[in-house]
Amino acid sequence: MALFSYKAQDQKGEVISEITQAGSKSEAVSNLKSLGYKVLTLKSISTGGSSLFEGSVSVADKAGFARFLATMLRAGLPLSEGLDVIGKETPSERLKKVLLEVSFATRRGTSLSASLSKYPKVFDPIFLTIVKAGEAAGTLEKSFDYLSKQLLINHEMTQKVKGSMVYPAVIVTAMIANAIVMLVFVLPKMSGVFSSLNLDLPVTTKAILSVGNFVGANTGLVMAMVLVLIIFTIIFFSWKITRNFFVAILTKIPMVKKLRDQIDVSRFARTLSTLIDNGVPIMDALDVSSDVIGQERLKKEAKLFSEGVGRGEALSDLLEKSHNIFPKVVTQTIKAGEKTGALEEVLIELAEFYEKEVDYTLKNLTSLIEPIIMIVIGVGVGALVVMMVIPIYSVVGGLEGGF
Repeated sequence: MALFSYKAQDQKGEVISEITQAGSKSEAVSNLKSLGYKVLTLKSISTGGSSLFEGSVSVADKAGFARFLATMLRAGLPLSEGLDVIGKETPSERLKKVLLEVSFATRRGTSLSASLSKYPKVFDPIFLTIVKAGEAAGTLEKSFDYLSKQLLINHEMTQKVKGSMVYPAVIVTAMIANAIVMLVFVLPKMSGVFSSLNLDLPVTTKAILSVGNFVGANTGLVMAMVLVLIIFTIIFFSWKITRNFFVAILTKIPMVKKLRDQIDVSRFARTLSTLIDNGVPIMDALDVSSDVIGQERLKKEAKLFSEGVGRGEALSDLLEKSHNIFPKVVTQTIKAGEKTGALEEVLIELAEFYEKEVDYTLKNLTSLIEPIIMIVIGVGVGALVVMMVIPIYSVVGGLEGGF
């Protein structure tokens, strides 16, 4: 079904501008005429291509949508009109399609949260819960203000984590590229030179030259194997099971585990604070907040918090019983917040504290990774040079001895 914007005269002679949905332009005209409208203009609304090519919606796009919609609602613009304006102006084709369809649904009486819930790949449970709470309390513009701020904060944290890994990723990629060049182009030629001299070479040098001979004789096969390895690596990290397995291995490293814990605590605290501050019941807020935790072990423990609170237990008591999945400072701070009735405030303070800790840990981690990578490169290049240069000196020495 496609969307069409139209202008038409109703039976009273008044001109109306609206959106309708139909299978084709002729069907849209027929539907409007059946309502007694005289169609003046009818235009198809472009909502992007097929779902295969329309792309995803970035966090920045969703944050912009939330911020602009909050501004429009505060200015008194009707919800459907605000959605139309943002939908037509957004650079994301996927978001444009979603917003125009949501606008059409809200004009037909469907609630905003129910309309947005039809697109779970675009709007996560946290987004939908806050929107639903805003609808119930009549503070939708406040809810979208919160969403825009939280989305931007989460986006900034994600970008910091990704940015800290750019330098190591570039160096490792360069190492792999140099290894492939050496393997495919340099070693085969050196192997041919040394083989023609019939020298008594060290075992390590012979092993490298044997590899060079094999690559030289089977260059096409080796290139195909490299390509298959690259594709396999991409597929490996695309699957959730294998990606989680790799992450589980990485988190055995103390500093990486510390970073992962800090990220999970900060996200849990900020999400829980935002939901409580928007009037979401504590049990629902805990259930939704547990979904932002990345580590499965912590997530399973956190999922039990809402059940415990439902039985009348305090959140701080549940944290103390949860096998130390959260640091003691978190438990004690939440206990203080419960006693003073300012739980959402202390949760925000915890989130801000751990976000700063994430920054410090990232800086320490990258400063540690850089020298390790340099050492690995130095050792690898040094070993290769020694294994190849020593035979060259042997050849030169033999030639000088001959003169």
